[in-house]
Amino acid sequence: MVSIYCKAYNHEKYIRQCLDGFVGQETDFRYEIVIHDDASTDRTAEIIREYEAKYPDLMRPIYQTENQYSQRVPVFTKFMLPVMKGKYIACCEGDDYWTDPHKLQRQVDFLESHEGYSACVHNTMVKNMTNGKEFLNYPEQDRDLGLEDVIKGGMACYHTSSLMYPRRFAENRPAFLRMQKGVGDYPMSIYLALEGTIHYFGDCMSVYRFGGTGSWTKKLGDDAQKKIKNLTRQIDMLRAADEYSEGRRHEVFEEQIARTEFEMALEKDDIQAIRSPEYRRFYNEYTFKHKVMVNLRHYCPPLYAFLMRYNKFYVKGE
Repeated sequence: MVSIYCKAYNHEKYIRQCLDGFVGQETDFRYEIVIHDDASTDRTAEIIREYEAKYPDLMRPIYQTENQYSQRVPVFTKFMLPVMKGKYIACCEGDDYWTDPHKLQRQVDFLESHEGYSACVHNTMVKNMTNGKEFLNYPEQDRDLGLEDVIKGGMACYHTSSLMYPRRFAENRPAFLRMQKGVGDYPMSIYLALEGTIHYFGDCMSVYRFGGTGSWTKKLGDDAQKKIKNLTRQIDMLRAADEYSEGRRHEVFEEQIARTEFEMALEKDDIQAIRSPEYRRFYNEYTFKHKVMVNLRHYCPPLYAFLMRYNKFYVKGE
């Protein structure tokens, strides 16, 4: 019924907790764990082999001897999807983990009994690995997410560790999904919202490690040029998705593109563009504290760097 999709690379510190969340699921259906180790240089693969020996009916590991990510190989479509047998795909990276043993059952029950829904997600605890803070960064009420919610909110609507969707959507992928490099799972969220409604459970059933070893946030760090490049890719992807949707919500796509351009101006420290009439509405959405930091970054970089280094102006969710 379900194929669990998990990518792992140098997740030795976290992979046991991740796998325990998988094997601990209580369901009235069969599921499999398709986990891809991308030639880890630590003990990640060794730990996966331990679970493979202990749970041979569940584990479907794929071990690489050469790192595929560095060669820009699409790991999911080339190696993982072809071996998946499930009607549904449930996602979780190797440094995140599930906390509810009934997670898969609840999501399958919902999707099996509700036509017109393209995915099912839920609340997630965010664990900041830099300062140790933990918080629920998502709503605690059940709700439905439409196309506008996803375009505007992106992955702020839910975290990937909560996502379950029918495998048919992975098999029939539009061209704009191939533009995922640098923009995470945002394109997939838009695609799923174009195909139906996404249901969100307010109950927390997973944990997202923010800034952990081997994580996307850790790789990106404070490199402004990388962020600018990724924001440029995001704009290109949004335009391609808008074209694919045949203008279904063109005005919402255009608004999100403008917001992304504003974020690029922030990364470039272009204070004139940030305050321009074109982007002022986005600047005005910021809290007073956030506006102070934007101005300190431009007018007093040393103080800005000091405050950021010691998390004096830590903002929830950032």
